[in-house]
Amino acid sequence: MDFRVLGPLSVCDDGGRHRTPTAPKQRQLVSLLAFNANHVVSVAQIVEEIWEYRPPSSAVAAVHTYVMQLRRSLDGARRGPGRGPGRLQTRDQGYVLKLEPGELDLHRYERQVRAARATLMAGEYAEAVEQLRAAETMWTGPMLVDVPTGPLLRAAIEVVERDRLDAVPQRLGAELRLGRHHEILGELTALVHQYGTHEGLVAHLMLALYQSGRQADALMAYHRLRARLREELDTKPSARLQLLHTHMLSGHPRLEPPSSARGRQSLDLLARRTLSVPCGPVRDDGLVRA
Repeated sequence: MDFRVLGPLSVCDDGGRHRTPTAPKQRQLVSLLAFNANHVVSVAQIVEEIWEYRPPSSAVAAVHTYVMQLRRSLDGARRGPGRGPGRLQTRDQGYVLKLEPGELDLHRYERQVRAARATLMAGEYAEAVEQLRAAETMWTGPMLVDVPTGPLLRAAIEVVERDRLDAVPQRLGAELRLGRHHEILGELTALVHQYGTHEGLVAHLMLALYQSGRQADALMAYHRLRARLREELDTKPSARLQLLHTHMLSGHPRLEPPSSARGRQSLDLLARRTLSVPCGPVRDDGLVRA
């Protein structure tokens, strides 16, 4: 089967027939089970997710009903004599959704990102960019955009979204290493507009602008960040971002676009020789160190 949560919820069987529940609480239940695929989700957790802190007296009985309906939807076509247990199994005062490797798009995405990060560590930037772009195409919209979410799903979605926001700057850093500052300017501008206090994205935008001959715009991006950090978080840019700003004011030669003759390595040299100005995957999560 194919379970998708990186956008609208979708469940399809091997024949391509949609088995996505239509009732909101069943959609919420299958989403919670999919996030915890092959692990037991207790009845108490399901009650907390669906009703948060105000469950009705009939909550447990309702969960059993939702599970029965969901089991019928998922396994109806395959259940029968000799077919063994279905996908939704009862375990230890709870339930477990059994999924095979690759059946959940979230697992495919995470596997692709792990592979891309290993490629980045090996210095294969062009291949890493392709891997990360392939991972990004797995998203079809905001995660579970059409599913009601309670505290457990919201927390799980936040973790995935945070990792997604880490992977994008890593890909953009690799693109800068390849000298693609012109190509990614529009994307960076849009991302910084959306995540205005994300220092990794702002650093990439500053460098892309500078390398495109737009020093004044690069410096303005820094000043906008400094103002937002002061107003919204009562803090200031990190030491490394301040250093990047200083180098831009002085026209430091190491900020020039990477040379193809040297394998696009100038950003690596910059990171080593100027106190590691962040231009790529300087950390596993792609964020600027404070």
